[in-house]
Formats: sequence, structure tokens, C-alpha cells
Amino acid sequence: MKIAKNILPIPALPIIQSAVMSIAPVFQGGRHDGHMNMLCALVRGEKTEADIAKYLKDNKIKATADNEFALFLGESRPEQAVACAAYIATTVLIAPNLGEFLEPLAKEAKDKTKGDAPEFQVNQEKLTTSLTTKLAISLANADIFALIARVLPEGLTVDGYRAEVIRLFGVLAPVYLERVQIHYQAGLQFNLLQMQNNQFTFNSSTGYLFHFDVQGLSLQLGGINWYGRGQIMGQDYTLSVDYFSDKVVELLK
Repeated sequence: MKIAKNILPIPALPIIQSAVMSIAPVFQGGRHDGHMNMLCALVRGEKTEADIAKYLKDNKIKATADNEFALFLGESRPEQAVACAAYIATTVLIAPNLGEFLEPLAKEAKDKTKGDAPEFQVNQEKLTTSLTTKLAISLANADIFALIARVLPEGLTVDGYRAEVIRLFGVLAPVYLERVQIHYQAGLQFNLLQMQNNQFTFNSSTGYLFHFDVQGLSLQLGGINWYGRGQIMGQDYTLSVDYFSDKVVELLK
């Protein structure tokens, strides 16, 4: 089969990740867990419009139709679900927030420590919730990103693929949020293996090994790359990308 000279095989995962990251909401240039937790609670039906209005008022936030808080106006609608899904999906693609389960030592405990002893302790209940959430999100990412990678067409440019990923993720946002809930299982047990030097590692009683370092997220199951290191569910999803201009094609004639 003849392949056009402008086509290069490119791994799908980084293109999908960057596309979803680009639609995760930011506020004043950065992510804001508090704002997005409220928006996602509205999407899930756990908060009402009145709750959102009170939150905005209490935090002295003015939401208008043309500013970054426009998503907080009105009743629950599809673009809010997309924003929530993108925010959730990308929480495991950035360095973990250890503040989710670390808390300062009580004064009495501090008084007993000496030298460089740690001033924080792990809250086991919060740790279990945090690790359960991270695993559920990683598995939902694998599910939906694999589906998107499989249905993407051939021969688009990198920007074309990003646009198509954004469209498909928007269509699948409600399914993505459902997958997170499906994978969020109560009663799982975890071992926190490493939490230092830019590395965060734990395993679950279901056999998954979650690892985050400077190279990003890696989720393994039985030695298989379930998510990360360029693979999804142990598969190499590759896109045939229209990578070069027509000028390059002409030069290769």
C-alpha cells in the first residue's frame, strides 16, 4: 500500500492528552480546585444554582457571560459537563496534590519531634479517598482515550487531530463521568509505596500500580502499561498524521 510522503505515524496518547488539557478550565491563568469542585457538584446534581450563586457571592466573584466564570451561570448544561470532565481527566496528568491527605502535626506531636523530622502526617481516611479517586480517574481515562484513539480518522494534521479529540471528548463527556463513578469502588485497599523526590507511587488490592514522576502518569496492571508510556490498555495507538507541507512532498518526488 502506498503511503503519502507527508504522513508520519505519531503516538495518539500525547495528542489526546494535550487536547483534553487545553479545554480544562483555568481561572486567572491557573487551575482552581475549589471552583471546579463546585461546578462538578452542580453537574452531578449535588449542588443547585442557588448554591453556586452563594459560592460566587461568598468569594466575591462576578460571573458574566464573557468572562472565565460564565460556566457558573444558569442551569446545568452540556458545556459544564465537558468542562468538569476535562478538569477531572487532567488531575492525574499533573503532579499530585499531597495536601489532599497530608495534615500538620498537632502541637503536642511537634514538640516531641527534633531536627528535620516531618511536620506533617498522613490522614488515612483522606489518603484512601484520594488514592481511590486517582485510580478511578486513571481507569476512566484509559477507557475513553482508548475509544477516542480507535475512532480517530487518518490523515489529519496535528491541529486537526486535537480539534477532533476535543469534539469527541465533548460528545463522550457524560460517559466519561459515568466511567469515573463506575471505577470508584468502595472497600479497595492501597499501599502507598513512595512519596518523595517528585515521585508518587501506590498499588491497589485490584492489582494496579500507579506511578507519577517527571515523565508523567504510568498505570500498570500485571506488568502491562494500562495507561501511560505511550500506551493505552497495553496497546500502541498510532495516528497517521499529515505532518509536512506540500512543499516537502514536492521535494521528495
